Amino acid sequence: MIVIYDQSGDHDGLFEKLMKPTGIEYRLIGDFSTKVIEDIKPTSIILYLNSEMPKDMMDYFLREKRDYLLIVMSNQDPDLDERIRYTSEIVIIDPDDLETSRKRLRQALTSYTVRKLKVINNTSVYLGKNALYPGVVYYTKPENSRNLLSLLFTDTIDKKKVFVASRFNLKHELPELLNENNFLWVTDSIGAQRNRPVNLTYIMDSIVKRIVENDSIVVLIDIFDLLIVYHDFYDVARAFEQVKSLAIERNIYLLLTFSEQAMDHIQFGQITRFAVEWNPSSIRDLT
Repeated sequence: MIVIYDQSGDHDGLFEKLMKPTGIEYRLIGDFSTKVIEDIKPTSIILYLNSEMPKDMMDYFLREKRDYLLIVMSNQDPDLDERIRYTSEIVIIDPDDLETSRKRLRQALTSYTVRKLKVINNTSVYLGKNALYPGVVYYTKPENSRNLLSLLFTDTIDKKKVFVASRFNLKHELPELLNENNFLWVTDSIGAQRNRPVNLTYIMDSIVKRIVENDSIVVLIDIFDLLIVYHDFYDVARAFEQVKSLAIERNIYLLLTFSEQAMDHIQFGQITRFAVEWNPSSIRDLT
């Protein structure tokens, strides 16, 4: 069930035209009531705003637990607190172009990023502000891994809940962030606490074990291009599927690095399929 709150109270006809062709059941409410919301237990809540969101409503949508997808509708880009903006889908409605408006609404309702955002806190808002959502597999170029690491230097993220696997000895370079519990070094160098890339099964089992045991919420893996030097592409790709499945199941933030030059375009398409590209331009003002 979808609950729709119309702030102005005069869009009944518009919603009928928007929603009827979708075949989706919905309930239109004129007065926002937390009791109504809690009684209905909607899968999605749509707010049609024509002015600023009232504080009591905003406070309700910023409760830590959220079991629904929040969609904010407006005829223009709404003026929203950033905690709401980055934890909801924004749909701009054009009353003169219902076909385009309905397409935007369908895309928002089928969101597999914001919909997975079940916990609203400083960490989830901070990562959402930087285009990262839980339960989603992200990929980027290896040279962007430093940009991703820079996002983790914030007091909003528990360093014990971070896990990184890299070919570089980041534990030595970033001791404030990484240690033997949340870092795995994959290298050809021989020595203690080093993992040889030839040991694919051991490396992937170690990654899964660290993620599970440390209850990690943010995981960055920057070793794919190194592993396919020593193993068949499809063997490595299958191993990574286990980690992807774990991330989706545990609703964690999974960040992977792939170089398109390290494989042919078909392989690159296969390994990045069902993943979302992340790039440094996604980084916003973090203050």
